[in-house]
Amino acid sequence: MKNTENNKQKKVKVRGTGTYDPETSEFGFKPFEEGPSSQANVKNCKGGGKSWETVGSDPSLMLSLKCKKSSPDAYAELSKQFSQLTKDIKTEKPVELPSEQRVVNEQGLECWLNEGKQEMTFMGTIDLSRHSRDWQAEVLRQVQLVVRRLPACESFNKVINNLKKGGKNYV
Repeated sequence: MKNTENNKQKKVKVRGTGTYDPETSEFGFKPFEEGPSSQANVKNCKGGGKSWETVGSDPSLMLSLKCKKSSPDAYAELSKQFSQLTKDIKTEKPVELPSEQRVVNEQGLECWLNEGKQEMTFMGTIDLSRHSRDWQAEVLRQVQLVVRRLPACESFNKVINNLKKGGKNYV
C-alpha cells in the first residue's frame, strides 16, 4: 500500500485581486507578485503576543499583545507577554515600577497616590482667563471631584483602611 500522505499537496493562501463580471457571470483572480516578507525574527508567546522586526529602509521592532476582554487580570496577562517578548532586549539601567499611581485624571485635575509613603498629591490646573472671577469655585469643584472619585479606587481604599486599623507601614 502506498503512502498517499506524501503525495497530497498542502493548501496555500494566496493574496490577490478577485474580479466578478455580472454581465457574463465570470469570476477571475489575479495573484499579487511574490515578494520578500516584511517581517523578520518573528516570535510568538503563550497568550497570543507576538514580536517581530520590520524590514526595509527604516527597520522597527514591533510588539503586539493580546488578551481576552473577559480576563480576570488583563494587566497581569499583558505584562507576562511583554516580559516574554522583551527578555532578549538589554536595557541601560533596570526598569523600575512607578512608586506612584495616578488615581484621578480629569477636568484639569490629577491626583497621584504613593502607597509606600501613604501620601497623596493633587495637581490642578485652572484657566484663569475663563475663571478669573470664580477661581475659588473652580478650586472647590476640583476638590469635590477628588472626594467623589477616590472611593472608587481600590489602592486608595487599601491605604485608608490600613491607616484606620492603626497600621503605619503599608505592605
